[in-house]
Amino acid sequence: MSPHQRVRVTGRFTSFQAPAAVLVATLVLVTCGRDVPESKADSATRPSDSTILAGEPPVAPTSVVFWDAQDGSAIYLPAEGGAAQVILPPVLDDSVPKPSSAVLPSDAAPASVDLFAPSGLIGTVSVGEYTVGAQTAVSAGCDAWPVVPVRHGLGNPLLNWRIALQHGVGEPMHADSIGSIARTDSALLVVDINKAAALLPLDSSGVMRRVPFGVSKAYRFKLPGDVDVVVTVVERRLNVEASPRVERSVLVLERVAGSKAFKAVWTETQYATEDDLIAVDLLGVVSMRASGRPTLFLGQDFGDGSRVQMLQRDGSGKWSVRWASAYTGC
Repeated sequence: MSPHQRVRVTGRFTSFQAPAAVLVATLVLVTCGRDVPESKADSATRPSDSTILAGEPPVAPTSVVFWDAQDGSAIYLPAEGGAAQVILPPVLDDSVPKPSSAVLPSDAAPASVDLFAPSGLIGTVSVGEYTVGAQTAVSAGCDAWPVVPVRHGLGNPLLNWRIALQHGVGEPMHADSIGSIARTDSALLVVDINKAAALLPLDSSGVMRRVPFGVSKAYRFKLPGDVDVVVTVVERRLNVEASPRVERSVLVLERVAGSKAFKAVWTETQYATEDDLIAVDLLGVVSMRASGRPTLFLGQDFGDGSRVQMLQRDGSGKWSVRWASAYTGC
């Protein structure tokens, strides 16, 4: 199934299951804020967003190509067998070459690459040469990126990396997952997330308005200037037997120095059944060296395919999707 046969979306995001105690706190807290009228959302400062509506055929956003050549000629994702997929940023949907006939930039492989995860830099390794014989055959109607070997050198292999960039193009930024911080801090973070989510006009039809939120994933990090940032996924579920629906929203929240409350600055919302939802995960947080822009790399899993998105914060403080890879899968 292609992404154009799936769900249509509105904003973007990440990866950790909140502890049960935190989810309970969420249910209680959101109940308190559930009747906040939509008019309290400041339309003049409404975050950038997008929406997937129930009852509509799922459609993935098309590729967005504003890739800066100074950010490298390729990015890399983990592949089976300790290899790495090589994603070519300029390639658009429906233009992904067969792995066995791909033409890689000369500096894409072999190359020295930095391995990242949301927690920061995992390490630096080398990726080997692209060879036709190492590529896996792809079924008709499916696409895949070429793969290259990862050479870890001496010592233990570097594990748990989520995305890699060519060496030196990005500075790592550290993000704490909600599951890695103290329980008290986790509960407070859930409170902050729910207060911010309750002010957003997420559900235009109103059917979810009195349904409590659950925080399924959240990461927090700090930007220069004492700006706190949270990337989170919140969900509301309507358990109608004939047609159960889920509202899943990816939010980027910010709290500037001197403020007590987080404010949503970017959102993406899906309305779909559980089987049609796109899973979104945070792959890494990086400051791109050429532009100095804070950057979120997000992975989107469509069930039978995937893509990567690059979300950046510009000099005015606005977050937007700067680039999205071509969809690969079936």
